[in-house]
Amino acid sequence: MKTQGQQSPRTTITIARQMGCGGAYVGQIIARQLGLRYVDREVLHLAARSLGVEEAAVEASSEKLTSFWEKFFGGLTVLPPESPYTPPPVRTFTDEELFRRKVEALKLIASAEDCVIVGYGSAFVLPRHTRMVNLYFHAPLRFRLKRVMEVYQLSDRHEAGRMIEESDEMRRKYFARMTDRDWACADNYHLAIDTSIYPLPELAERLILFIERKLAN
Repeated sequence: MKTQGQQSPRTTITIARQMGCGGAYVGQIIARQLGLRYVDREVLHLAARSLGVEEAAVEASSEKLTSFWEKFFGGLTVLPPESPYTPPPVRTFTDEELFRRKVEALKLIASAEDCVIVGYGSAFVLPRHTRMVNLYFHAPLRFRLKRVMEVYQLSDRHEAGRMIEESDEMRRKYFARMTDRDWACADNYHLAIDTSIYPLPELAERLILFIERKLAN
């Protein structure tokens, strides 16, 4: 029972997605139709500000584990022999520290506003409550290849396939390490859905009905 003065939890819709499934597109439709705030890049902005670094540095490391060689060469600068010595740039945060800052940003946003959050392992790191709906989007490779080629304006199917394969593998490893959870396991979500079964706008409308019914219970 809610005690006097205790606020009801904010509506929080989280979307985890494979690359090329249309997660951002569907998430924006859901947010617009339900009057919720759409959250994506703002998490990176807040995390970068809290770390005191440029947003580009945070974006390059988002949902990606730093390899040994990236760590090793991250502090090295190649200069011609005649150049004066300049202290090399040093990465000032670890993968774990960046993850913690993104979680802090997510919690700040989700506690303040009703929102739709795409990515960031939000289904794992945000406290579960009655007004939270966690979705996972997946699709056959052929669907994802077509969409990635369209979105990123690629003509090479093999390049698109490489991007998808690397994205899936990086996300799987990243969230396994940071949350000790299987990012692609349907048990982590209220609904896992193949986004290829309906046109994306129709899928968004059907998901809105699901969300509304789930929140009404």
